[in-house]
Amino acid sequence: WIERLFSQDKVNCTEQRAAMHWALRLPSEYSKFPELTKQVHNQLQRMYALVEKIHAGQYRGATGEVIQDVVNIGVGGSDLGPQMVTHALCDFKVKTAKPLNVHFVSTMDGSQLSDLLHQLRPETTLFIISSKSFGTIDTLSNAQTVRQWLEKALGKHDRVVKSHFIGVSTKAEKMTEWGIAPDNQLLLWDWVGGRYSLWSCIGFPIALTIGIDGFQQLLAGAHAVDEHFQNTGFEQNIPVLMALLGIWNNNFLNIKTHAVLPYDGRLKYFAAYLQQLEMESNGKSVQRDGQKVELDTCPIVWGEVGPNAQHAFYQLLHQGTQAVSCDFIAPIQRYNADHFTYVENAEALIEQHHLALSNCLAQSRLLAFGNEALDSAELKNLPIYKQYEGNQP
Repeated sequence: WIERLFSQDKVNCTEQRAAMHWALRLPSEYSKFPELTKQVHNQLQRMYALVEKIHAGQYRGATGEVIQDVVNIGVGGSDLGPQMVTHALCDFKVKTAKPLNVHFVSTMDGSQLSDLLHQLRPETTLFIISSKSFGTIDTLSNAQTVRQWLEKALGKHDRVVKSHFIGVSTKAEKMTEWGIAPDNQLLLWDWVGGRYSLWSCIGFPIALTIGIDGFQQLLAGAHAVDEHFQNTGFEQNIPVLMALLGIWNNNFLNIKTHAVLPYDGRLKYFAAYLQQLEMESNGKSVQRDGQKVELDTCPIVWGEVGPNAQHAFYQLLHQGTQAVSCDFIAPIQRYNADHFTYVENAEALIEQHHLALSNCLAQSRLLAFGNEALDSAELKNLPIYKQYEGNQP
């Protein structure tokens, strides 16, 4: 099945299509699928050209002013992925000719948009409409609202829509019908599931934040994992081992929920992204042959930034009545000598990083070993409600 995934086989049997998100990450010189690689890199090059133009201050709105705010309008994979990575890699923000701010809007109730439009100027704002189908009501209702906002301020001219909107979709004809200029249309393919699309032009907000070199490094890192997954024996294969652990915990240890606990505020949106990635993918109850499954296919995935979570729900993790499997994520290096040049009081931040790391290690140790992780003298007179069972994966 690994071989089938990394071919052009129709492994998605319900929609009769391939699932080739790995192709989004192929290096340009990759020789095995030349036509596929060429298609992907053609679109990436078009995205890079727009990124360069915006960064250089050469992309201008309908009135000739330089774009200073970019708003990504999407939902699901067109929002969760790019928002997660943009926030996670915010330390690597590139310098641009004029300061550039990237924002995200997803909810169809208009609450995010309402707050944002009060802060922005129509003349200097560019909107990205990210929608694989260009038919998602959440995204199109937000897009229609901002179009009215722009036209009210700048007039109902073709150039307003052509200058202030970029579209990312599989549907070129629908983008054209909506009024998006062909030069501002970036294309996807049916073989990309939305939750796997951040490595495509859906990642436009990421490239705007971390630059073209940064985006290419992101693709290279993802491709390295693809290669590892295809070519490494199962006893050393990280995705395979993670999958087997998940199946074991869920089905054999009867652990129904899985918490993701990053000890770094930059990974604020990571759990939300993983919820879609795993529960949308594996939240199934019917097999390929049409029969009901007999085992559990997916845990409930949830989580929060670790230091916040410690004060919110670790009581349940340590001393509650249900077992929860946990992934702890810690950055080994955080603030370094480079930060001293532009961060006030960097020594104090380094101390804070060490404190967060100590908390991460202590909490995970306590979940694993329970009372054995405590000092024996401390344990001697400890009432039962203050004790820890441990043996939590």
